[in-house]
Amino acid sequence: MTALTEDVLLFSRAEAGRMEFKPAPLDLTALCRRVADEILSTTAQRCPIQTEILLSPEPARGDEPLLRHILGNLLTNAVKYSAPGTPVNFRVTQEGGDAVFEIEDRGIGIPEADRARLFTPFHRGTNAAYTTGTGLGLVIVRRCVERHGGRLEIESEGRPGVTATVRLPMFSPAHTEFVKRFD
Repeated sequence: MTALTEDVLLFSRAEAGRMEFKPAPLDLTALCRRVADEILSTTAQRCPIQTEILLSPEPARGDEPLLRHILGNLLTNAVKYSAPGTPVNFRVTQEGGDAVFEIEDRGIGIPEADRARLFTPFHRGTNAAYTTGTGLGLVIVRRCVERHGGRLEIESEGRPGVTATVRLPMFSPAHTEFVKRFD
């Protein structure tokens, strides 16, 4: 019930244009490892999360609570829509000034008919009837990605599973100037 309330409040703030964005320097490698460990713990290690992080040592700049929501939601979805014991791949790389997060599962996937409504509030996939959820998670993730000036792609075509890719400009000088406006 607490998670539902938090999702509804965050969704309401995002829709009203009042989602806070407070970027700060952060250790992205440590944050990604902590979030993966937290998801393993909260899901009772239902699926192993195979984490690969290939980043330069320079500090990233982003809003940690929003990043936690992005990564936590995508990893939780990957685990909850996969069969127990099925690995989830979590890869974090750096491409130029972007941090690129890829989360890949081998779960139930997203039916083609549901893809057009993927970011519609409260819409849930027709194949997700027996899995708990509100239909707000991906909508909120998308808003958090947008606040960072990034992009979100969800792929689930021609195979089981889903690959979510998030690109956030967390290392580029231009992004540093962009986020200074919110400091």
